[in-house]
Amino acid sequence: MMIDQWIMQLKRLLVDQSTFVKGFVWIILLALLVLVVYVIFSLLFFPLMTLYNRLTDKNKTNVMAQNEYLIGELTEKIQGDSIGEVMEIGSHAARTVYPAKFYRTKDREEGLLLAIGTKVLIIDFDEKGCALVIKSNQLGE
Repeated sequence: MMIDQWIMQLKRLLVDQSTFVKGFVWIILLALLVLVVYVIFSLLFFPLMTLYNRLTDKNKTNVMAQNEYLIGELTEKIQGDSIGEVMEIGSHAARTVYPAKFYRTKDREEGLLLAIGTKVLIIDFDEKGCALVIKSNQLGE
């Protein structure tokens, strides 16, 4: 009821105005209405979409299948808990460089050293984008 009164009052104010001013005022009112509807829908659906994304995000637990492992070559050494660098060389199309660390806890604890140029398998990536690697015995040095 209050909106009807407000619209009638606005119409009375615009009676003596030019067509351009009337059209401009109505366009502004329509834009404000669209903005209000957008904000209301955003506030209603944001929590639901956030929950949906958390429940359906498959990337957090994806581990590559064995036939999808990437082949890499170390460009910086890795020893123990240190972070080195690996260049992915298996795709032949483009070479990508990632920070790298050992995949196995045992390798980190024993302080295993992998020198520059060592061929490795990239098993997975951690949440920070660091490649988790193991030494590849099947690939020639």
